[in-house]
Formats: sequence, structure tokens, C-alpha cells
Amino acid sequence: MPQPLRIGFFLDGYTLKKVNDYYRNFHRFHSAIDFKSLRVWVEMQAIRYFEGENFRELEMESHYYHPYKDPHLYACEREGAFRLEKQLESAGYTVHFNKRTLKDSIGPNLSLMEDALLFAMYRKMDAIVLLSTQGEYAPLPDRLRLMGIPTLLLGWDFVYPKPKHNVRWKTDSYLRRTCAHYVAMEKVVDRGDSENASRGFFFQLNRKS
Repeated sequence: MPQPLRIGFFLDGYTLKKVNDYYRNFHRFHSAIDFKSLRVWVEMQAIRYFEGENFRELEMESHYYHPYKDPHLYACEREGAFRLEKQLESAGYTVHFNKRTLKDSIGPNLSLMEDALLFAMYRKMDAIVLLSTQGEYAPLPDRLRLMGIPTLLLGWDFVYPKPKHNVRWKTDSYLRRTCAHYVAMEKVVDRGDSENASRGFFFQLNRKS
């Protein structure tokens, strides 16, 4: 009997924060990524890249790794973090806060790597989808590959202006090389050049629905 295709979707919240800042403030859409639409799109891509004749249906776990510390324990004044947590949970994600202890520290949540390996091992996942641009996660795809689990990487490459210079944000080259598949998300997003096409990925924050 065909087995379900078991996918783990691991979302680096530090990368997504930078990406959302770019699309809100500098991109022509002036909108933010819709977590639920993104998850549905990832499911379709997982089927496209990994489905074989031995699979009949898809089972996907979605995990968001927050760059900030847990506001329930350390920063109760962060109302935005609570709102984001509710949005993510309603969109089908499990939220994992950062374990960093320095005040107001922000950076990639490295628990993502440990958890991805544990989930892959004990929940017997067939493939991993990683949304990140960060080189800190570069060892993960190789470790998963040794377990027979391929990685689909969703990354970005964009430039935005600062007062004295332009800033380029791009996917770490080593992370990209170690993954079985790579999707340049800035190209996927920009293909949604019309209002209707862009609705699949973005909240239309400044438009009437």
C-alpha cells in the first residue's frame, strides 16, 4: 500500500523577519507574506519535488523558529510577539522561541537544526523543506543527506537602499550548495506581478479586498 509523503517544513524566523521588512518597506507590493498561503504553496512544491510512485498523500509538519526569546518567560511587554504567535498557530505552525538569554538579542534560532534532525530521525520524515538564507544552518542538509533525507531550500536574494549605501541580502552560498534543491523565492514572488497573482503570497495591507 502506498505510504504518505512525510515532509518537515522548517522556517527560520530571522530570515523571514528580514524578508518581510524588505517587502513591506522597499518592494513595490508593500505587503507581508501570508503564512497560511506560504504553507499551502510549500505543500505543492513538496509534492512536485519529492512525490514518487510509492507515495499517495502528503503529511507535513510546519515549524517556525522565532528569532526572539520566549515572551511568555522573558519579555511580556512584546505584544507584537504574542500577535505573531497567534497568527502562526492559526496558520498551522508550531512556534519555537529562541533560547538566547542576552537581553534583546536577535539572530537565527539554532534549535532549528537540532529539532530537524530529531524529527527526521524519530518521525521518519521523507524530506525537509527549509526556508532560510543563513549560513549557520549549512551543516544541516549534509547531516540529513547522510540519513537519506533530501532538503529543498527556499532562499532569497535582494537589494535595498540605506542612506549611504545599498544592502544586499542573499542566501549563503555554502548552504545553497549542500541542498538537493533550491528555489529562488524572490523570482517566485516577482512572478506575481499582478494584483491577482500576488494574493497567493501576500496580505494586501494597503488595498481594499
